[in-house]
Amino acid sequence: MTVPTVSCTNCGTNFTTDDLRGTSCRYCGTVLAHHARAAQQVAVVNQMLADRNGNGIPDAFEGLVANAQANAMNQAFGGGAYPYGPYGGAGQPPMMGAPPMMGAAVHAHHAHAQAAQAMSKAVVVIVVTVVVVMFLIFGVGVAMYVAAAG
Repeated sequence: MTVPTVSCTNCGTNFTTDDLRGTSCRYCGTVLAHHARAAQQVAVVNQMLADRNGNGIPDAFEGLVANAQANAMNQAFGGGAYPYGPYGGAGQPPMMGAPPMMGAAVHAHHAHAQAAQAMSKAVVVIVVTVVVVMFLIFGVGVAMYVAAAG
C-alpha cells in the first residue's frame, strides 16, 4: 500500500513533515502552495479592512454604516419603512396636486440603493473569504495528517 505524499509544485521533490513546516521548498526555494495562498488571502482581508479615506471605518463596511445612519434618520423623523418610494413618501401614492419626487429625494433614493449594493458586495466577499480560509485550514490539516501517518 502506497502512502500519498505532498511534493513541490516546481521541482517535484517529495516533502517530509519538517519540509511542510517551512514556507518554501528547501531544494528549489519555491514558496509552498499553501503559504502562497494564505498570503493572497491576507492581502484580500487587508484590502477589505483598508480605510482609504481615513474616516475610521473600513471601506468594506462604509455601506453598512451609511445604511444604518439612513435608517436612524428615517426612524427619528418619521420616514417610515419606505421613505424614498416611487411616490416620494413612505411608499404611498401622492395626494391630488402633490409634487412628484424630485431633487433631494431622488438623490437620497440613489444613495440608499448604492449603500445597499455596497453592503451586499461586502457580505459576499466576507462570506467567500471565510469559506476559502476554512477549506484551506481543512486542507492543510488533512495534508499534515497524511504526512504524519506516513
